[in-house]
Amino acid sequence: MIYIKVKREETEKAKEKMFEMDMLDDNYRIFVDDEYGYIPVKNHVDGYEIVESEGVRRQRNQNPYEKIRTQFPLREFRDLLPDKWEKFGDIVLLKLPEELIPYKYIVGKTYSDVLNAKSVINYQYVRGELREPVGEIIYGTDSETVHLENGIYYKFDALKIMFSSGNVDERIRVSKFNLLDMRVVDMFAGIGYFSIPIARYTLAERIISIEKNPISHSYLKENIKINNVKNIIPVLGDNREIRIMDWADMVLMGYIHTSSFIEHAVRMLKRKGIIIYHDTFTKEEIRNIEERMDEFFGKYQYSIIRKHILKSYAPSIYHLVFDIFLRKV
Repeated sequence: MIYIKVKREETEKAKEKMFEMDMLDDNYRIFVDDEYGYIPVKNHVDGYEIVESEGVRRQRNQNPYEKIRTQFPLREFRDLLPDKWEKFGDIVLLKLPEELIPYKYIVGKTYSDVLNAKSVINYQYVRGELREPVGEIIYGTDSETVHLENGIYYKFDALKIMFSSGNVDERIRVSKFNLLDMRVVDMFAGIGYFSIPIARYTLAERIISIEKNPISHSYLKENIKINNVKNIIPVLGDNREIRIMDWADMVLMGYIHTSSFIEHAVRMLKRKGIIIYHDTFTKEEIRNIEERMDEFFGKYQYSIIRKHILKSYAPSIYHLVFDIFLRKV
């Protein structure tokens, strides 16, 4: 290893100069003695005395992906390893390219070892109205997990139920509402994504949580017990058929593409109240969002208290959330 040798008091200045010249070799440490400083460089530098030394290599902390690449035994496929994944509890979800399918067990074991997961799932897409995951376990045997978020425990089966990490900010936001003595209907409750934080943190009097997927409904009931919340009534069924009228101070529509359900949300509200409405819009639709919202809510007296882009849903399509104050006419 080669170093430039400078007076001790000039070490920092020389280091900055080597950096600017792209000659600094930061894989090795700078060291000094009583009189001189020694700066590792990539090659000989004119105007400086050069010395050779074994040097001390810097110890770098690898990030998880670097560790995965390092530990994956098939070197020729390392560039194909997914650099994005999701971890819920002790389950990892990733999406494998076709070239890695023959080696899926080795891939799964590597991610499991580095990320400390009991199982790894090759997660391809979601299908249907109930947003059912399509994938397979490539390492491990169990796809059920308990995920901790914002002090809430969510138990679910990652091969049967989708858990959207992109909605975490909204789950935290609703947990900060002041709903003292108020009644809430969660029209698309799932496993309790919004209902349980509301029950735990907002002082709501009662939450009716409606879910039509029997598997999600089963986990909803289990999560109510796990989190020890007493003010949720879980209901299995289609919210369009549940006869709730003039009851709620707030209605949550935490599922997209549900504009046809708005009349049912209004039916559930008292004479006035709040609807939390989720949907997806293109960039062009966002520019004219007031017109779109008039299409949905125009026959009622309403105002938009808040609108927020929650996340990107697809190229040039965004998931938005609206807090709508609505008064029945």
